Amino acid sequence: MTTNGGVAAGVLANLPMFRCTPRARLEQLARQARVQHAHRGELIAPAGERLPGLLAVGYGLVKLSLKSANGKVLRLVGPGETFGEAVLFLNQPMVAEASALSDTLLVVLPAAPLLELIDRDPGFARALLASVCQRMHALIADFEAATAHGARERLAAYLDALAEPGSAVAELPAAKTVVAARLGVAKETLSRLLRQFALEGLISVQRRSIRLLDRERLAAAARGGK
Repeated sequence: MTTNGGVAAGVLANLPMFRCTPRARLEQLARQARVQHAHRGELIAPAGERLPGLLAVGYGLVKLSLKSANGKVLRLVGPGETFGEAVLFLNQPMVAEASALSDTLLVVLPAAPLLELIDRDPGFARALLASVCQRMHALIADFEAATAHGARERLAAYLDALAEPGSAVAELPAAKTVVAARLGVAKETLSRLLRQFALEGLISVQRRSIRLLDRERLAAAARGGK
């Protein structure tokens, strides 16, 4: 039977920031972590609450959203991803609320051992910094897309980004209502654009599975082309 420490170690080992961390040190961190289960639809942390540490997703999906902006979805956090990094450095409460979109396993790692690891391990510190910078870059790209591009361009770019390099399939990570909120469009607009892309021969749609029939033209649509 796998212990909570074993589960936590497995989840932490799957995080990019810990890829170069020695196994013994990772297991030590895991012993200071705790495993938390959240059911679908459960509120994990309301806006304004201070998180107990860094939260890593083992399985499931977490939605970070702003209630003050009509439920604007800032980010969808899936397996192998984290949220709550601000706890490490700013000791400030959450700006967004976190809720589970499906049954979710979380590993909660307190700030203290992470700060100690930053002091001891420059490699980990660089990996953590890279992770935070990548997140900032993604937020800036999202802001630019929302202000400089229309719904068609945003959806085309999103579908292209969802598909792995060399793959022709993009899996929507959540229901269309959530994806629409993530893109800053109405659900009806999302459905209409998916139908339009299908009619243009760019994609085919089977529930949440989107097959990219012409990825080159889809990428061109993301840039404002036809």
